Amino acid sequence: LNNRPGLDRLVRQVDAARERDEGEIITGGRVPEGKNYERGFFFLPTLITGVPQESVLISEEVFGPVLPIATVADLDEALDRANDSRYGLGASVWTRSADVIVRATRELEAGIVWVNQHLRTPPEVPFGGTKESGIGRENGRRALDEYTEEKTVLIRL
Repeated sequence: LNNRPGLDRLVRQVDAARERDEGEIITGGRVPEGKNYERGFFFLPTLITGVPQESVLISEEVFGPVLPIATVADLDEALDRANDSRYGLGASVWTRSADVIVRATRELEAGIVWVNQHLRTPPEVPFGGTKESGIGRENGRRALDEYTEEKTVLIRL
């Protein structure tokens, strides 16, 4: 991770899920040990299955190599659970179904939706969240709008 507070937050989130028995850690779930990891803010790639909706790993934004996995019955439940969050930075859907792609891209409440990929954002594409995820947009033509302020001046001579 890029700083100590980010690492500490991630450790707290995973530890809270572990203490509350919110899923099964399949791999990772901790800071790696050893001389190679003494300088830096490392956390092992982590997969956790059976994560309930109320888990901090679902209800908070997790900025680190942690993937909480939850099983759902169908697309309706998946969309409901994904949208049942105060955050909406990004979402991804993995499918070969055109119908699922259409529904997911329309109904997911996120600033960006990836289909069959995740975290790739070309510099010309606006990136930013909805709800309580981020302010404004980065990248793209309109990104400069966030850093400028228009001023109108009317003069009669």
